[in-house]
Amino acid sequence: MFRKLFFIVVTATLLLFVSAGILAALDAQPAAAVKANLENVRSYAAAAHPAGVNYAVDAGELYEGRPGEWRKLELPTGVIASVVAIDSSRPGVVYVGAANELALYRVRSQAGGKHEWLRVPLQQEGIGGITSLALDKGNRLIYVGADTGEIFRLRDVGSSIIAAGRTQLDEPIVQLAVDSVNAGLLFARTPSRLYQGEETGLRWREVENLGSVPTALLVVNRYPATVYVGTLDRGLLTSHDGVHWAIANDGLRLIPGTRLVVDAIAADPAALDVLYVATSYLFGHTAVHQTPIGVSMSTDGGATWQPLAAVAEAPVAELLPVTGQSGAVYALTMISRRPLALGSAPMLAEASAVAEVPAAGPAWPAVFAWIVAGLVGLALLYGLGANLFIETRRGAAPFSLHRPSIIHR
Repeated sequence: MFRKLFFIVVTATLLLFVSAGILAALDAQPAAAVKANLENVRSYAAAAHPAGVNYAVDAGELYEGRPGEWRKLELPTGVIASVVAIDSSRPGVVYVGAANELALYRVRSQAGGKHEWLRVPLQQEGIGGITSLALDKGNRLIYVGADTGEIFRLRDVGSSIIAAGRTQLDEPIVQLAVDSVNAGLLFARTPSRLYQGEETGLRWREVENLGSVPTALLVVNRYPATVYVGTLDRGLLTSHDGVHWAIANDGLRLIPGTRLVVDAIAADPAALDVLYVATSYLFGHTAVHQTPIGVSMSTDGGATWQPLAAVAEAPVAELLPVTGQSGAVYALTMISRRPLALGSAPMLAEASAVAEVPAAGPAWPAVFAWIVAGLVGLALLYGLGANLFIETRRGAAPFSLHRPSIIHR
């Protein structure tokens, strides 16, 4: 009797643990792809603090990490990422624009390495993709630019994201920039024009006094907040209101008779007076030739510039600063989207090996092991049942878990 009771307890316990193990394995996160270097960067969001996490869109995939260690985040099914932005005032909140649909995605990190995704469709039947994102963190406003020429104004209320305005411009949106200190600096750049948003983006007007075509855009949340606009042949312009502009070319080697192009500009998120700018010369009239100069650095908010590094292969398309490391920046060029280390930025290896790093908890191999253990438990249960059946057929008293009655004579 005690032997049979022992088998029942062991079998029941085994089946209980098998069920729990299978559920835990099915709920586990899949292995994450980790690689040393990015190869085809289309968007980059630097962390606000040196110890923070950077985000990048690489060949349509979303990665988090830092140079030398990038971990892929699984996007919702069918989504190709085009642009990413970080809300530094809300740790773990990241916004991703889709390249293959007019939709914005918000992802929030949760315990255990999980991520919660929220999809925000901008148009139910619209054809196009997202090209730029800008966050007014103080007012929880999100500005989304599209290749259709539309600017969508959204408000993040926490539980959801609601539509709060839409503007149609004549050209695709190349770049958006906004301050987060209520300075009224909200701008949109198209291939040939610069627009300033008024009433927090409810209305937009063209900026007509630049004297050149805009080629780069940056808003820095210093006090006072400052907007920087690179131009096709006047170098760099700055303003505190979007109306009055000053030239900021001291040290950028603007030679009389030359056309100085600002190809890209970026600021260190942890030291807003540290700026980087990439410049080129334009030569010719009917057949224009562009010759890259290199990247310069400023430590006084753009008042003066010093050469940092030459870039000979092609003009720079985008600059990726290393947060909190003055003089360290990566460049993407017109012919390669692989980060090129400049200044004191660590050099990247030529090859970027990809490794599969399993997440915490078991996965499908563990599921198989639990299933095998479950089958063993079922076999034990079957053997116990067959034994009881045989003993009953032989006339033995069937086994009972109830205490036998005591008969007094």
